[in-house]
Amino acid sequence: MPERPLLVVAGLIRDEAGRVLLTRRPPGRVRAGLWEFPGGKVRPGESPEEALQRELREELGLEVRVIREVARVRHAYPELTIELLLFEVEAWNSPRGLENQEIGWFSPERLENIPLCPADRELLALLLPKF
Repeated sequence: MPERPLLVVAGLIRDEAGRVLLTRRPPGRVRAGLWEFPGGKVRPGESPEEALQRELREELGLEVRVIREVARVRHAYPELTIELLLFEVEAWNSPRGLENQEIGWFSPERLENIPLCPADRELLALLLPKF
């Protein structure tokens, strides 16, 4: 029986200049040092949208409105398979790294050269033609 993927959500957050918000995985975590779209795991009983709002509040202190799903990938890491859903979101306040993670704003032209987690790299490949 194939492994059921872990459902993970992430936010595509842009500022007024069109830059994209990414967070860097802190030391001691799997894939430490790599950048990713901010978000996290969907808990039992949560919708993906609810999970994303919770994760962005917990990790970055952001209050957001989820607009729509923009991309989805399934990626097999050595330790697990995930299904990663990326949602466009609108934030009403500025992000702060509440879990000791670095945050950064990157122009679409720079995104291709950023060391991203592999699943996030796949999402980016789907998005770049649309930026």
